[in-house]
Amino acid sequence: MPAKDGRPETVVAVHVGFGMHCFTKKVEKGDDPSNRYADDREERTFDFERYEHSKRLRTIARELQQRQCAFAKNENFVCLDLTDANGERLRYGVFFNIKKWAGQGRGDNAVLLVIQSAYCLDPKKPDPCRGKIRFNVLLGHALRGTTPTRPKR
Repeated sequence: MPAKDGRPETVVAVHVGFGMHCFTKKVEKGDDPSNRYADDREERTFDFERYEHSKRLRTIARELQQRQCAFAKNENFVCLDLTDANGERLRYGVFFNIKKWAGQGRGDNAVLLVIQSAYCLDPKKPDPCRGKIRFNVLLGHALRGTTPTRPKR
């Protein structure tokens, strides 16, 4: 995080994880059983479209500092990517949470960012965004263990 308001620059280690919702969808009747994917919480079906788009998530995660972030449901945040890898316009929502990640030699300035889900948004539905928040603000809150104030509906 850059120096600001008399505070020195802070180097933050951002560890990134990806949830299975980035490449799976809800199981639907007729889905091929060989495409099932499960963990200890749920069972889903591999989604080839989500998987193709998920190949961009590493780049999107690296660019969060330059992207517009917003509040989403629960403890999640979202950034919207408006183009696909071919330059075609679409609404791709990337839903993530972030928290301090201390211990096991990680140091005081480490956070865990988990991309919980990412998928093309239904163009008929409104954006899942509420308010705006810069990624550096999210980093600061995560490091302090505080929660940013969510905008009122």
